[in-house]
Amino acid sequence: MLIILSIYIFNNPETVLTGLSLWIGILVLSAGLLGIIAWVAADTEARENMSLLWSALTAVLGVVMLLHLTSTMKTLTVLFGIWMLVTGLFFLNRGWAVKDRSSLGWIMVVAGVLSAIAAVMMIFDMGTGAVGISTLLGISVLLTGIALIVLSIVKKVVVGHVKDKVTALKQNLSN
Repeated sequence: MLIILSIYIFNNPETVLTGLSLWIGILVLSAGLLGIIAWVAADTEARENMSLLWSALTAVLGVVMLLHLTSTMKTLTVLFGIWMLVTGLFFLNRGWAVKDRSSLGWIMVVAGVLSAIAAVMMIFDMGTGAVGISTLLGISVLLTGIALIVLSIVKKVVVGHVKDKVTALKQNLSN
């Protein structure tokens, strides 16, 4: 199922970004509402007004995120792009520092440059950001699906070996 889901994710980046934005908006709204409920449920002397204010602001942010889903989507792509840019610059910096000692440094430099270029594209183009986020999410889901299939095969082999050993041990004990 995860492999099928990854195919869907790869083929529908805008839908995936919309779903992520919706989900994050719901999480932020829920966190705010739970904070308000916790404040109301707390003993009077344990209540902190800043906690109530923070929870109310969080709930309002969640509502705004849900009402302005396109802005939430753009914000996610910008934040993801900034994360990729920082990662790319880190790779570039570290690669440049070790390029004279190891050829792997040049690989890091190239990876850093490509990451920085992709990051800038994501920051300024929501469609590119949607594709980038969906690609990484799709790869993660695909690899998880493959890993679970491999794990189930390994488990079946191990269980078979254990059963064989138990059977052999029982036969030895009965003789």
